[in-house]
Amino acid sequence: MQTVELTNNLLPSTTIIIPAYNEGKRIGKVLEEIKDFVKANNLTWDVIVSIDGNDNTEEIVKDFSTDCPFIKHQKSQGRSGKGYAIKRVVDNSTGEFTLLMDADGSVRLNEILKNFHYLTNYDVILFDRYSNSENKIPLFRRIPSRGFNFLVWTMLGLNVKDTQCGYKIVRTDLLKEAFRRVGVTNTFFDVALLYHIKKLGGRIKEVDVTYSHDRGSRFKIIALIVGEGISLIAFRLRHSRFYKYVPHWATELYLKKFRWI
Repeated sequence: MQTVELTNNLLPSTTIIIPAYNEGKRIGKVLEEIKDFVKANNLTWDVIVSIDGNDNTEEIVKDFSTDCPFIKHQKSQGRSGKGYAIKRVVDNSTGEFTLLMDADGSVRLNEILKNFHYLTNYDVILFDRYSNSENKIPLFRRIPSRGFNFLVWTMLGLNVKDTQCGYKIVRTDLLKEAFRRVGVTNTFFDVALLYHIKKLGGRIKEVDVTYSHDRGSRFKIIALIVGEGISLIAFRLRHSRFYKYVPHWATELYLKKFRWI
């Protein structure tokens, strides 16, 4: 990795949280990049990998922890959803800021680091994958995402170009408070999180980012569209005056069939 030479007084203390569901084939490269940067710059950062699934992800993380005690993990059996994987460890974040990262390495650490200076004026830095024309994102991902974010804007008033990017920097106290209000466990949690951050007065900055589409992504596009579409409708109802009219069976069906997708 090409090291970015930065000193401690230029970077706030940061905890990195990485949700990982059966990421044994990809997590090592991401942790190697983080390890090299933290050690080269003598930072007091820490990393928490929140693990779901039953592959060798935990063994890989343990190997890194032997040499780097600042890399920790928490393991759950089965699959509880990306949102819950983050929520169950977020209270362990000790940095002034928390960096949420995906385990696929689709956004390089250097790309994230060059935007840390915005934190002097903002509480949240979001990364937009779609405004950079050089990012080769297939149409079967681009079109549903653009349509979904338009619906989020019209239904929730959340003017964010890319709500679903897994890379975010958030002031830790704000992140913890927002997550206390988030009940969604699936990938829709990003929208719920940003909705509550906005309600709490968080100052949000969205920036373009260089992104490498990973064809090994575990998301199934049809299930993703259905799950997030239903979650958007359910979330809008939950935060409207009509929620009291929603029948109990409909709520139970959502919790059983869609919440974790």
